[in-house]
Amino acid sequence: MKKQLAKQLFAILILFGLLGTNACAPEAKPAQFSFDADTLGQMEVVNNIVNTSIVSNDPNTYKAEFEAGFLQGKLQKSQIIAARDNLWDIAYLQNAAHTYPKQIPPSADELNYAQSILNTNYQYTLDYIRKEGNSDTGNKLRRLLYRLVGIYYGATRDKPEGISYDDAWLPSFSENELKPGYESASLSFMDVYFINAYEDFLDAADGSPQSTNHPNKCSAFVKRTSNDIIITHNTWSGFLSQTQALSLWVNGDFISINIFSPGQIGSLTDFGYNNKNILFNETTHHATYSEPKNESLWMFWRSALAEQFATSLDDFFKYISLEPSGTYMNGYMVVDAKTKEIGLVEMSYKNFVFFKSNDNNGYDVTTKPDGISKEYDKEMLTPDAIMGINYPASQQIRDDLKAMDTRPARRRQFLEKLASVKDVESAKALITYTDPKNPLSIFGRWDLGYGETSTPKTIPDGAIDAKVMSASMVQDGITLKGTLDLLSPDNAFWMKFGTPIVDGKPFIWSQSQWKSWKLRDVPDRLDGEFTLVKTHIR
Repeated sequence: MKKQLAKQLFAILILFGLLGTNACAPEAKPAQFSFDADTLGQMEVVNNIVNTSIVSNDPNTYKAEFEAGFLQGKLQKSQIIAARDNLWDIAYLQNAAHTYPKQIPPSADELNYAQSILNTNYQYTLDYIRKEGNSDTGNKLRRLLYRLVGIYYGATRDKPEGISYDDAWLPSFSENELKPGYESASLSFMDVYFINAYEDFLDAADGSPQSTNHPNKCSAFVKRTSNDIIITHNTWSGFLSQTQALSLWVNGDFISINIFSPGQIGSLTDFGYNNKNILFNETTHHATYSEPKNESLWMFWRSALAEQFATSLDDFFKYISLEPSGTYMNGYMVVDAKTKEIGLVEMSYKNFVFFKSNDNNGYDVTTKPDGISKEYDKEMLTPDAIMGINYPASQQIRDDLKAMDTRPARRRQFLEKLASVKDVESAKALITYTDPKNPLSIFGRWDLGYGETSTPKTIPDGAIDAKVMSASMVQDGITLKGTLDLLSPDNAFWMKFGTPIVDGKPFIWSQSQWKSWKLRDVPDRLDGEFTLVKTHIR
């Protein structure tokens, strides 16, 4: 009966065309899908923000993760195919030197090179999971793997087959399923892996610091107020990015996150919170030196573990620091809404440094390995605030990466304006602050070709969204019971889609020097207003 119900619902949804909902259509009719009686989801578009909500409650947690992924794949299928191609385009457009890929479409040799790197990392990760066995990390990594495979199956198959939901099962794919593609109608598993591993992959593909050829990323801050803790973030990325929101419940574990692209198991832009009182964001470190590794547990796995499962700041650090990879090296700001602690986790290709607030108006500092410098920038990291400007606060991490502050206006702007943040509204104003005379501001753009920087470039890239959350708002997530409810009053976070407005307009593809570029599931005009995104979960 349960299987028959799922088939009937699936047929009805296909009949009405809901699975192919255009993510760019304003206020599009929500797409809804039910895998079975205990796994349901929906996707809506509000103010250009795609918002997906999924609940999965199967008694077998591995099966619940897989079904959650399967549902995500069904809802986001057309978006995932677009994301694969958009990310290849972004890699080309962001890199002014066009070192990799050298062309669009990527050549057969470039796709083969990608396959070699991605498959090496994928096989390493499978071996890592095998070695971890039934440890806490092993079990949780296996859960993420089930969800990743579920996303692929949901986007490519009518129903799952050949899955054993136990500790021994590992996926097996054909040769073609392990090949990444570009602008093919079909999707491979390696395409989905590429979407999740995108930032790690670019670092590994360069064989040198990614930031020498790709622009630095986001702006962010954490700020204590008189009665709350505010956490914010804006994503700097290529203007073909499909930034959106995802709220996910799997057998009692809940996360609400901003995802960089559809088809991802974790945030990748790394903003959101879980139902264990943990809020997080990150900014990517500038580096002129690194040692990226293909055979390592890449950052997208470690961050997904921390985001979904961390129960404390120490727990978050434990997952992030499982091992260094020299890829997608970030600074993670973390807030514990229950204990009121704030913290910062930073990394290089070989070291980790963890700052956690203490009762003495300062920070306890933990390093991995022991014995490295605990010195830090006391302007970037204060008892009441942390700023994220793609420049490590830790002196050790700065030295390791030979980092530079390539957009210095943001530090000055944060130092001048952080004191003005008193609540969510003032936080929204600061995380979207743009100096019209210097668009390389907190909320900025590279496409205009001017601004204060030591690395000038003119590319279709910059801040494409902004998010704001507070410790007090987390209570909505803490009390959820895991029921999909489109009328639920529970909130996810504040989010704005779109670029800064300079000279009266945001970035508009059709009015830019890149107007002939193909658009897939992204609007021509990158604009929107702050919206209080709903979880649609009760």
